[in-house]
Amino acid sequence: MNKKILVQIDGSNFYNKVKKLLPQTHLMRLDYRKFVHSITKEKTKDLQIIYYVGEIRKYPGNKKSASLYANQQSLFSNLRKLDIEIKLGFLLFSDGSYHEKGVDVQIAVDMVRGAIKNEYEKCYLFSSDTDLLPAIKTAKEEQKKVIYVGFENFISQALSKNCSTYKIVAKKDLLGASE
Repeated sequence: MNKKILVQIDGSNFYNKVKKLLPQTHLMRLDYRKFVHSITKEKTKDLQIIYYVGEIRKYPGNKKSASLYANQQSLFSNLRKLDIEIKLGFLLFSDGSYHEKGVDVQIAVDMVRGAIKNEYEKCYLFSSDTDLLPAIKTAKEEQKKVIYVGFENFISQALSKNCSTYKIVAKKDLLGASE
């Protein structure tokens, strides 16, 4: 039986870390499956990759929302071609800015449910959100290995200490998966 491996990518967190590390990287053209494989070193057929992100909506008369929506749809098309599942939260507009809602909860629910139902042996977590610590603890109590994947210069000490182990993404890892 093949090892089951869950890969969870917090899209917004991932985007912000990549843009800080390599501002010129165009994430629409990133081969996410190749990138994940280069970090995990796991057989790609054993990986269930889920990309979590707040859904952008178009607002009438708002050109910026139309542009952001089109870019996100292009990203989704790329992810689907790579057989990567997409799970959506939503974006709440308040006080003049957008706030992502529901994404961290969905990541935590999938991690805990999958651990309890024995849907994976290892979980690679591409997020630096410490709100996920209770889910990580539960997965580890279920004898699952949780690997925190952080970005050089932006490492969460809390996640690196509380996960089973961790991996650090360097600039060269991103460049190797960019078209």
